[in-house]
Amino acid sequence: MSNKKSIEEVKRTKDEFQEEFGFFREGNPYSEWVNMCGISTVGIKDKNAPDDQKKNFCITVGLRTRHLPAGLSIPQEYHGVRVFVEEIGEIRFA
Repeated sequence: MSNKKSIEEVKRTKDEFQEEFGFFREGNPYSEWVNMCGISTVGIKDKNAPDDQKKNFCITVGLRTRHLPAGLSIPQEYHGVRVFVEEIGEIRFA
C-alpha cells in the first residue's frame, strides 16, 4: 500500500490533503465535521499492519462525530500516504 516517506514529505502531503478537502475553510462542508488533521505512524493506528509498514507515517483525521454525513467521504490513502479517520469528539481548551 503506502511507500516509506520522510516526515517532510508526509507533512507536505498532509498540507495538500488538508487544502484539497478544505477541512478548516469556513463554509466548506467538511469544516463542521473535521476538527483535527495530523500525522502519526501506521503502527499506532493499525495494530495489524505488516511490520514493514508500522513505522511509516500516516495522516490522521479527527471527527467531531462517529461518521461523516452522506455525500462526504475521506479516502483511505492520499498520494501514497495512508489516511485514518477517527472520532475524537469536540476539542475543548481548558
